[in-house]
Amino acid sequence: MLLALGACTREPPPVRLAPVMQGEEAPTFFFEGFRMVSTRAGETEWEFESQTAQIYEKKHAARARDIKVIYWQKGRVVSTLTACHGFLRTDSKDIRAEENVVMVSEEGTTLRTERLDWDQKAGLIKTDLPVTVERAQDILTGIGLEADRELKNIKILAEVKIKVRSVRDLGVPAGK
Repeated sequence: MLLALGACTREPPPVRLAPVMQGEEAPTFFFEGFRMVSTRAGETEWEFESQTAQIYEKKHAARARDIKVIYWQKGRVVSTLTACHGFLRTDSKDIRAEENVVMVSEEGTTLRTERLDWDQKAGLIKTDLPVTVERAQDILTGIGLEADRELKNIKILAEVKIKVRSVRDLGVPAGK
C-alpha cells in the first residue's frame, strides 16, 4: 500500500493552494494532516485521511491530496482505499477518489481504477471508468463498477473479461 501512495508523490511537495477561478470560492481552511471520521449510531463507517486538504465551507466540500480512506463495518476494518486526490462532500459524506486509485479488502481483493465514488446513502463504491479486480489468482476487468465496501459483492457494468486459474486448480475433472 505504501507503493500506491508513492505513485502520487515521491517527496513532500511544497504546499500550494489550487488557483481560484473567477467566481470560484476561495478555500475557507487549509489543513496539513487532515482527518475526518464518519459515524452512524456510534459506529465508525469510514475514516478519511489526507496529506493536505482545502475546505470550502459554502460548497460543503473538501479537496484533498494523497488520500487514504479506511472503511469499517460492524466495528472492524473491511477495506482501505488510497489515491492521489480526493473530494469529500461534508454534507452528504460522499467521497470521490482520483488518480492511481487502489482499494484493498481485508480478505485480499484488490480493485484498481482512475476514479472511484463512495455513495454514502447507497453504501456503494461506484465508477464508470475501466476497472481491474484481483481476487486470489483470478482477474476481472471491465468498464464501470458497483460494489460494497468489503468488495464481496462486485458488479462490473460492461465489457467484462475474466481470467481464472487453470481448470486443474479449480478442481474440475478433465474434459468437463
